[in-house]
Amino acid sequence: MISYRQPIALDIPVLVSYEKLLFPYSPWNSAQFKEEFAGIPSTRFMSVAESENTIIGYCGVFLPAPGVEADVLTVAVLPEYRRQGIAKEFIRQIEDWSKERGASAMMLEVEHTNESAIELYKSLGYMKISVRMDYYGPGKDAFVMRKDFA
Repeated sequence: MISYRQPIALDIPVLVSYEKLLFPYSPWNSAQFKEEFAGIPSTRFMSVAESENTIIGYCGVFLPAPGVEADVLTVAVLPEYRRQGIAKEFIRQIEDWSKERGASAMMLEVEHTNESAIELYKSLGYMKISVRMDYYGPGKDAFVMRKDFA
């Protein structure tokens, strides 16, 4: 069974190790996770997914103030747990939190070759609005996607 909870400081070493595995081109370090955690719950929301007391994914969003766009910081699921609805649940949690705090829209970046994530975002109402060249490193462009809440 998969459960969800807010991350705690003791989770940081696990999250950092997953970052190196899942995002080797630009992994977050401990200091970056601590900085994000410091914004919970005022300007940030984060969630981890667990199976059998093991973290299998995590997500985060930043909303600086009501009336502006929320920015998805990360959505990450270990490869062996993908296609089980975890990322979809993370997006639901992120959107609910952001809407409750008055976000006007949601923005995210996704690597242009990540077809499964792009299809998920499209199915949830996100539209590609631009491309950020080399965002994830040389030759690793990002699609910028947006969903309006109005």
